[in-house]
Amino acid sequence: MTRRVSRRELLRAIGGGAALLAVGAAAPERIGARETREIALLEGWNAATWCGPDTATGEALAGLPLRVVWGWDVAEQGWLHWASGAAGATLSELRHGQPLWFELSRAASWRQPAAGAFALPLELPVGWSFLGWAGLHQPVWKAFGEDPYGPVAEALRWNAEYQRWYDYRPGQSAQQLFAVLHPGDAVWVRTRVSGASWNSAVGVRPGELAARVVQGEATYYHPSLAGGPMFCPPHAPYNPQDPQLAAAVSWPCGTRLRLWRGERSVDVIVQDTGLLGVNHVDLSEAAFLRLGTLPEGRIQILIEVLAGPE
Repeated sequence: MTRRVSRRELLRAIGGGAALLAVGAAAPERIGARETREIALLEGWNAATWCGPDTATGEALAGLPLRVVWGWDVAEQGWLHWASGAAGATLSELRHGQPLWFELSRAASWRQPAAGAFALPLELPVGWSFLGWAGLHQPVWKAFGEDPYGPVAEALRWNAEYQRWYDYRPGQSAQQLFAVLHPGDAVWVRTRVSGASWNSAVGVRPGELAARVVQGEATYYHPSLAGGPMFCPPHAPYNPQDPQLAAAVSWPCGTRLRLWRGERSVDVIVQDTGLLGVNHVDLSEAAFLRLGTLPEGRIQILIEVLAGPE
């Protein structure tokens, strides 16, 4: 089991080049007039990112003892495949910041040219995304945030030496083997709200909560949940008679929403989360009754974002 490290210890390690940075570290160097970056890869499975400019996959991976390569498409939320000499490859080009999951038959160094510009931010869906990091060494709390109720619920980084995943959860101390993002890391990130974005050199950023109206649906809490603590601070007990109570994953804690069904409306505050879909709000019985009847169970609504968290 790895120990957890303090911020002071971590920042001292970054400044002094301590062993904390050794696993997966990528040191830039210059060959002639061209800057390159070398990423250490081990035998077995590796999760790594292409940090160079957009390049044909075969050229970018040339010289690596590959067994299989998979690339994650963040926009389509699906896997792309490439194999040397194989027809029908769906991963024909590696774009800057492209995260990869691949197996090597032996250890190798992956030398990459440095890119002249970073990729544009990608909007992240609710749930898991496989993302590439092409920035400099960065403490995990800066890349993913430190608010336990922010857009990131957790992040996972693969350690090729131990062939296992290590996690970081905002609000908790970082694990020693996942305290810093290194150039070339690839990570799984789970977001709990829509609208957040990822920049391969900056990290996750919350979305803008502009006033807008979207289509959605509403349900109400099961009666058995009465009195249970809610997710958002101060973790008040669920009260079925509170007409302002709502749970959602598409907006962070404290967001104020106005829900419309025809001419009927109710103003609510996101105070809880749950296994909900995008633009799905779960209401107290009192709030649901402002829009419909309990036997309806699930209704179609319009959702207006009034204000973000205070």
